[in-house]
Amino acid sequence: MKNPFSNIAGIKVIMEERLAKHTSFNIGGAAQYFVYVYSKKALKEVLKVIMRRHMRYFIIGAGTNLLVSDQGFRGVVLKLGGTFKRMSLRNGRCCCGGGLLIKDFLSRTVKKGYGGAEFLAGIPGTLGGAIKGNAGAFGNSISDITERVFLMDQYGIEKTRTKIEAGFSYRKSRIKKWEFVTAANLILKKQKQKSILLKLNRNLRSRQRKHPKGFSAGSFFKNPPCCAAGKLIEDCGLKGQSVGDAVVSEKHGNYIVNRGNARAVDVLALAAQIRKTVRAKAGINLKQEVILLR
Repeated sequence: MKNPFSNIAGIKVIMEERLAKHTSFNIGGAAQYFVYVYSKKALKEVLKVIMRRHMRYFIIGAGTNLLVSDQGFRGVVLKLGGTFKRMSLRNGRCCCGGGLLIKDFLSRTVKKGYGGAEFLAGIPGTLGGAIKGNAGAFGNSISDITERVFLMDQYGIEKTRTKIEAGFSYRKSRIKKWEFVTAANLILKKQKQKSILLKLNRNLRSRQRKHPKGFSAGSFFKNPPCCAAGKLIEDCGLKGQSVGDAVVSEKHGNYIVNRGNARAVDVLALAAQIRKTVRAKAGINLKQEVILLR
């Protein structure tokens, strides 16, 4: 199989890359092309090839909210690195690349004595993914501290969206799935480093107490308006229910855990059982939060 991106500088291409190792679920087949992109110029060149050849593509962050089909993905999976992981901070305005990991963002802001993002502690993934899905915890969301988002569409055209234009709502935004979050401006507050660390550690401990370890994609279903999805699932007696090596966590009802050899079809079958049971017993239709790539 010929590499159609061989003449482009600033990228790394792996053909037939197993996607399971790029997701927190540790599930999924191979990507036809897995492309690490290290600059905006390179990204534009890659997108030209994709558009010209009418190829499917998917943007992957840390793979923490993703379930990949056992058959993999016949197309291009793009991962941002290099300049997309840079960060600058001045007078409370933080310009962050979309490929920057949340944990690295928090580590750098703490060192500089800026707080306001402690609610993100323990949330896996990249800032780009967090902004697209309006990630949050402890009553806050990343939209609370977002001032501006910088995007690139499938044609390599750069765009800017204000916080209002990004259309943030509960665990989503109006940013399209084919758009890249290349960077964002976040607004932070100058605070004592000790105070920031105390909040971060408190939030981390809270998440560690509630959330199970192991291979999972975090909360599998969105919380309905009435209550927590995990409590609904628990009240329906579904903790411990399994299909193959996929199991509903005994610690948190909204986590489906891969015990080691689960397949995507196992996870989807278990999710279908959960939805059916909750609908029958509680009259509520659960909506999936985890993205399915196939």
